[in-house]
Amino acid sequence: MDNKNALQITTQYPAERYNLLVPMQTVAEIAEIHKPVMNAVQISTNPADKEIYEQEKASEAWTGRDGKRHPAKPAGWALTKKGLNKLMRAAGIKILGTRPIIPSTCQKCAEVNRNIGRPVNCGACGNKDVKFEARISVPQLTGENIEIVAHKEIIVQDVTDGMTENQRKEFLKFRNEMCETKAINRALRAAMHIKGTYSLEELKKPFVVAYLVPNLDNEAVKAEAVRHFFTSAQELYGGHTSDARKAIFVEDDVEEGMEYETPSKPIEQAENTAYREAPAEPPRATGTPAGSSRGGPGL
Repeated sequence: MDNKNALQITTQYPAERYNLLVPMQTVAEIAEIHKPVMNAVQISTNPADKEIYEQEKASEAWTGRDGKRHPAKPAGWALTKKGLNKLMRAAGIKILGTRPIIPSTCQKCAEVNRNIGRPVNCGACGNKDVKFEARISVPQLTGENIEIVAHKEIIVQDVTDGMTENQRKEFLKFRNEMCETKAINRALRAAMHIKGTYSLEELKKPFVVAYLVPNLDNEAVKAEAVRHFFTSAQELYGGHTSDARKAIFVEDDVEEGMEYETPSKPIEQAENTAYREAPAEPPRATGTPAGSSRGGPGL
């Protein structure tokens, strides 16, 4: 190891000037085979660019009946899927895949019918709830990759309560892709420790993400890279296979603070196009291939 690879994140990127999306604040030494990549990403604070949206309205100062003074609160802004996509690519995060899973309402129905010995007749059921699972691979400053698994469920009755009939019909057209996108967004927020809301002043500060890459300035690494030219990275450094990757599951009851966005047009194929520009990763040996979703169109 060498001190030239020491990474003092808080010194280089003070919190007064940057939004640090790095869970490990200081890494004293990094192995010579690795080199840190620090990316500063500027999120647009112009709502017209659709990288942020107003999640919480601003409130004026007020006094309660008990005489307690409540200060004014600025509006709270959250990152949209477009803003999250920028951070995802800068952080070297890869989407492993998404898949529809059985909603909780259907699970309860199946359990009840199993207990009374009756077959489940899903074709005659009017339930339209949907649930998706998203898996992403997140590089760490320790050199390993971890897998974040998140779920999102849409209970149609809760979401459409108060909608007009036309609004409800429009919502139902795209509930699958909305649910899939929100599952990915939930995983990204958990992986990068993104807050539910930010003030506009906070969003004016660049977001900083960090990950490691092979250090080609190291002669041994360079020689090995040349010898394995165009071969898979895990042959050299490991930690990128599904067996070596540790999985972390995001709690289902954590609300990600993302509004329902209706796509501008229907999606023709059942694929995850919301993050088509994201780095691709080969399909895992088992399970659903990355980007597939048999339960409905994906964004």
